[in-house]
Amino acid sequence: QPQKENDNKRINAVFEFLMQNYAQDITLEQVAGIANMTTNAFCRFFKLHTRKTFSDFLNDIRIGHACKMLTTDKFSVSEICFACGFNNLSNFNRQFRRRMGITPTDYAKKYLMKK
Repeated sequence: QPQKENDNKRINAVFEFLMQNYAQDITLEQVAGIANMTTNAFCRFFKLHTRKTFSDFLNDIRIGHACKMLTTDKFSVSEICFACGFNNLSNFNRQFRRRMGITPTDYAKKYLMKK
């Protein structure tokens, strides 16, 4: 039981950090440091607790925030890309399409047409 409590504290600290800093450059070493683990141990630990790799989880958070921003008509796709922590537009488009099944532009059009 004490081990499980310690694991919960670690994973919660990581989640909190990611939710507050998703728009920044985040390295695996940084997050492993928050969990007080080596990068290899952290990768195994994280996948065991989330069933996702660290990078997939972080991209899911970023895409989720991008979806929220796309539902307003206030920002361009490129502004959203960089505001959500992606470093280039083509990677953002690729990651968005992989998760959502459509491009960010089509997602925005589809959502704004419903309004």
